[in-house]
Amino acid sequence: MLNRHLLRIALLFAPAVLTCAQAGHITPFTGTWKLNVEKSRFHPGPPFRSFVITFEPDGTRTLDLIAADGQPLQASLPWSDGKGVSVKVTQGSMENVTAVSMMHGRTFDDTWRENGKVIEKVHGAVSSDGRTLTTTVHGTDRQGRAFHNQLKFEKH
Repeated sequence: MLNRHLLRIALLFAPAVLTCAQAGHITPFTGTWKLNVEKSRFHPGPPFRSFVITFEPDGTRTLDLIAADGQPLQASLPWSDGKGVSVKVTQGSMENVTAVSMMHGRTFDDTWRENGKVIEKVHGAVSSDGRTLTTTVHGTDRQGRAFHNQLKFEKH
């Protein structure tokens, strides 16, 4: 009888425990963000054709973009909390890519490296209403040219 009672209590509280555990990974970034090309600035350009970032509750980020030249890139990586992590590229032409990320409330900072060389630094911030993610990206393209982009993403 006591075992059944304990089982009922455990079953009653299990969903609450799971919800609390999952909520620990929910951040202002969690969700899917789509680039608004018209509100973004690209220097020198041209802009991406499309760009979607998904921040999963488990801490994984997925990037799915199509560059101006039509080349796709799909990649995923975990939040690193200041440690270098490998970026898993499932489509596109990046090799031996790592990233270091730090999250601070509604902001994050990334440093991306390819073959050990810094290729871009990213700063992102979610608006106070949680609907807009603005990122500034400074880096060097494969031809050695500097770029400075400000990307505006909207939550979907």
